[in-house]
Amino acid sequence: MKKIATILSILLVTSLLLAACASPTTEPTAVPTEAPVEQPTAAPTDAPTEVPLGPVLKIGQITSASGAMALYSQQQVRGFELGLEYASGGKQDAEGRYIIANRPVEVIIKDDELVPEKGVALARELIEKDGVEILQGPVSSAVAVALTTVALENKMILMIDPAASAFTTGANFNPYVFRTARTSYDDTLVIAKYLVENVSPKFAHIYIDNAFGQGSEVALEFAVGKYGGEVIAPIPAPADTTDYTAYIQQAMDSGAGCLFLTWSGIGYVTLFQQLADMGTLDKMTVSTGFGDNATFGAVYGSAAGTVGLNVYHYTVPTNPVNDFLVARHLELYGEPPDLFTAGGMASAIALAAALETTGGDASGDAMIPALEGLTFEGPKGTYHIRPGDHVCEQPMNILELVNVNPDSDGDGTNDYKFFETIYVSAYDELDIPCTLEGDYASRCEMNQ
Repeated sequence: MKKIATILSILLVTSLLLAACASPTTEPTAVPTEAPVEQPTAAPTDAPTEVPLGPVLKIGQITSASGAMALYSQQQVRGFELGLEYASGGKQDAEGRYIIANRPVEVIIKDDELVPEKGVALARELIEKDGVEILQGPVSSAVAVALTTVALENKMILMIDPAASAFTTGANFNPYVFRTARTSYDDTLVIAKYLVENVSPKFAHIYIDNAFGQGSEVALEFAVGKYGGEVIAPIPAPADTTDYTAYIQQAMDSGAGCLFLTWSGIGYVTLFQQLADMGTLDKMTVSTGFGDNATFGAVYGSAAGTVGLNVYHYTVPTNPVNDFLVARHLELYGEPPDLFTAGGMASAIALAAALETTGGDASGDAMIPALEGLTFEGPKGTYHIRPGDHVCEQPMNILELVNVNPDSDGDGTNDYKFFETIYVSAYDELDIPCTLEGDYASRCEMNQ
């Protein structure tokens, strides 16, 4: 059986109080003809002045609390809240809202149920009824694509994470759309060279037939082709698929040596079970992303020893932001942060940095120049938002799976320490292509 290669990142204030005392050398020769007038004592000039807080900043968070990606939504929500805590230094108003750029932040969460039309309706309701000034999310790439129009119509920032489709900062781009989410190109480029050179130049690709999967197919063809390979069997499957056997058989009959998988949610469990049942893991090298902690064992089974891609795992980064995230998440939730918790946190940190630059002005036209070209430190390390297409460059991981059900301290609880780190890419290493089209295509030059 071949190995499975997997795809899917301090003011020491020193106060010197100088006092000088001078004694007069002569006595005054004149006596005042009038009684001296006592002058009022001046108020101290260094007394702290309390600056009133600005108006509440409402952020609308579109997520998918119900459905197949509810777990990812939970990670997004938790990460964003922890990002606000980190960026604010924990400063809150009387109602417990974190304060960014002297404005208390209120996050209003809505469930799109993975339906683009509902996501759009909820976004408009958040803007018109609730008065939100920024949109963040969603999980679904299809919903994210639909929300780009709402951002443009309202000249409002849409900060995308975790939805991965490159279309939102490509074919569906407009200047109000930003992302801290990685793109499908990150997923494929970080591992494609390894697969082509060590597995096979011929690929089959089973992918979910929606914006996420379609974007992944485009990215896979680009990445594999860059290193001399070819996707000879692109195989889309409906998002509601429960029986993958026909698609798997098509891949097995294609003559490809590597089968790449692009799926999301709980369907991965069934897909891998059927791959095993049909002997695909013996005939082909199956490549996909190391996913979330909660479903890891069920999906990957006994695949210890395999090497593949990972977007974020809490054991990999070594930086103060990730240290805060891990410690605080464990304190609040009794478990480490998961796959997309880092992305939610990165979104909050990026928005907070821009708001500090604008002095709390959250309007799209004020935020755009503050976000374009922004480099900031997040849980995965250094992030950079490219000025032209608003792609967020960031580290990506290549890891080796060494233990499917780890219990490192022997307390009987899985601590999710599955991996040994093989390689972490620099944030700007992968050379993600700029895929802007039409009137926006010339903006690609801004990235150089």
